[in-house]
Amino acid sequence: MKKILCFLFSLFIIVSCEKRKQESIELEQDIEISNDSLKEVEITTLDTIKSKIPKQLLSSIEKDYKDKQYIIIDFYLGLIDNNETEDAVVIIQEKDKSSEISESILVYQNISNSYVLMAHNRSLITEEYYFSSDEPTNGSKEIEIKDHYIKIRMFCYGPCGNTFLDFKFENDDILLINFSTYDIGAGSQIEQEYDVENDIVKIITTNTMTDDMEVTEEEFAFNYSKGKSIRFIDLNTKDLFKALINLESKNIL
Repeated sequence: MKKILCFLFSLFIIVSCEKRKQESIELEQDIEISNDSLKEVEITTLDTIKSKIPKQLLSSIEKDYKDKQYIIIDFYLGLIDNNETEDAVVIIQEKDKSSEISESILVYQNISNSYVLMAHNRSLITEEYYFSSDEPTNGSKEIEIKDHYIKIRMFCYGPCGNTFLDFKFENDDILLINFSTYDIGAGSQIEQEYDVENDIVKIITTNTMTDDMEVTEEEFAFNYSKGKSIRFIDLNTKDLFKALINLESKNIL
């Protein structure tokens, strides 16, 4: 009888151990098959803020900027296209071999839990908005993804003023839909808005030299010489700004 009981007890221990072993294996498998794109790593951006960035997004950036000297200025996650995976907009500051600085905006599309570079532009952020530890800070930038729109805001504490750009995702491309500026000069404040889809420019001027702060609002038809469909990858902010200044000079002065 004792031998039977000992046998049954030993069998119970073996079965229990096997069960725990199987549960451990299943747990390890769960960890292995977890979605790697959801894993995050901590980075420090140029303004010394610590942020957590998706591991796969960081890997894609490192791959695209291999053997280059660069810093991640900022990034933002959100829905750009029409699927339910978070895409990303990233600002990169790069130094070339001559130590010249440039800043780029990159758009990454999340496809099958992998970040793929969809668009890249080095001409959106002009020199006035660069800042680094080697130069005085005179500008700042904000990026956001809201309601499938990419919003870029550039603020300057000097004469370059503020610039705002809105882009949308359409037919597998990213297009400019709105461009506006805000400048404070000697005796006036000037707001300028270019509605790309409707080919209209609105200019609002506030006369700060008078007590009543008189406001003048005018609208003009405008067709950008480089076409109505202004692609993210093709846009040069300075060229567009010059074209709008010429329009203002022709119609107002």
